[in-house]
Amino acid sequence: MKVATFNVNSIKSRLHIVIPWLKENKTDFLCLQETKVENRKFPSSYFHRIGYKVVFQGKGGQSGVAIASIREPDETSFGLDGEDEDRLIFTRFGDLKLINVYVPQGHKIDSEKFVYKLKWLEKFHEWLKSFDLKEKIIICGDMNVAPEAIDVHSPEKLKNHVCFHEDARKAYKKILEIGFVDLLRKMHPNERIYSFYDYRVKGAMEKGLGWRVDAIIASPRIAEKCVRCDVDVKPRLSERPSDHLPIIAEFLD
Repeated sequence: MKVATFNVNSIKSRLHIVIPWLKENKTDFLCLQETKVENRKFPSSYFHRIGYKVVFQGKGGQSGVAIASIREPDETSFGLDGEDEDRLIFTRFGDLKLINVYVPQGHKIDSEKFVYKLKWLEKFHEWLKSFDLKEKIIICGDMNVAPEAIDVHSPEKLKNHVCFHEDARKAYKKILEIGFVDLLRKMHPNERIYSFYDYRVKGAMEKGLGWRVDAIIASPRIAEKCVRCDVDVKPRLSERPSDHLPIIAEFLD
């Protein structure tokens, strides 16, 4: 089984990357964030043509989430407590529970948006506590948090950034402390691996000026079956790329 996550920063602008990537990698599940398209305009036909089902939720603007899968989910719901439906999709495929999430970015640490981000992470944490970790659970998404110093290029310089601030990191770590396993870090415990390179930083990739804000985390039962978890740099080198890179995880049956 293969599962991938990719913040596309507008699905309509990245179809020339996403569809060929999906055909090449043949993942069972692809979780997309920041699709930036309202439901009636989501380009679902492109996924159907290559044999994928797709569920999605978006209102346009900056958010939006989707899951492309090789079969229809047995169960689907959106949002947390009926709110932010364009930030979270819960799906069930047999005994596998797959969650796709786009955590709020936060804007600036002295803003209401950062307060909202912390509250959102806390609500997400409380919701996840209701799950049985003996089940097969995978959470994919743009967490908008780099959890450790190894996950950013300049920890001291970035300590007051909304995606690396101590409060955001503590809120995200509470989720991991429930018992979920960070698969990229499990497979690469000491490597600086980034999933985001800011468009605004000239030569960010060449200079290694990245962040790891995207993740695939899993319950212990399925994490122990993970045999691979890597970031794919190739899409970032394409014409008109997203500022994020896909992360792909592979599991034994």
